[in-house]
Amino acid sequence: MAVKIELKRSAIPGKVPTVSQLDLGELAINTYDGTVYFKQDTTVTQSIIQLATTAGSGSAVVSAS
Repeated sequence: MAVKIELKRSAIPGKVPTVSQLDLGELAINTYDGTVYFKQDTTVTQSIIQLATTAGSGSAVVSAS
C-alpha cells in the first residue's frame, strides 16, 4: 500500500516558516513561490534554510532565532 507524505505548505507569496513551526528533519513548501525550507540546528542557533526554489537552487539562511 502506498503511503501519502504531506509537507507543511503555504500558498501565500513570500511566506517563510519560523523555527517554531518546523521540527528537525521536517520540510515545508511554499507552493506559490516554489520554494522548499528546512530547519537547521547548530550548537549556537536554529534557523530556517531555503533548500530549493523554482528560480534555481540555493542554501540561503532566511530566518534565525
